[in-house]
Amino acid sequence: YYNTNKLTEKSDVYSFGVVLLELITGHRAIVTLKSQRVHILQWVTPKIMSGDVASIADPRLQGRYNVNSMWKVVEIALSCGEEKAIRRPTMTEVVNGLKVAIEIEDRGSVREGVSGSLSFEGHSQSGIDSSVYPSAR
Repeated sequence: YYNTNKLTEKSDVYSFGVVLLELITGHRAIVTLKSQRVHILQWVTPKIMSGDVASIADPRLQGRYNVNSMWKVVEIALSCGEEKAIRRPTMTEVVNGLKVAIEIEDRGSVREGVSGSLSFEGHSQSGIDSSVYPSAR
């Protein structure tokens, strides 16, 4: 939208990714750090690239989440926030990915305080290109 001033499905996908990150982190879309305001994607991406999902998880969750499910939702949110619209998933792919995250949450046990490093893989079950983001195990 910023470049074209036209709302499209892909601009909606981007916005949805921002909302997902707000839900995951408990932060607003603009994060204030040391008197600087940064977009949530700019704040989250380096932390995720270091392999530590716990560092962005909303502290009110108190570690009570399945780390693999959290990684999956983060993967989806980051793919929605791709700079180039053509690289963003469709909403159908987003929904399918979120269903996978729910399945992971339902079948896995909650692992309190687990962050761990994840290997980088070039595929995901949702069809979203996750070659630059850690995949859920």
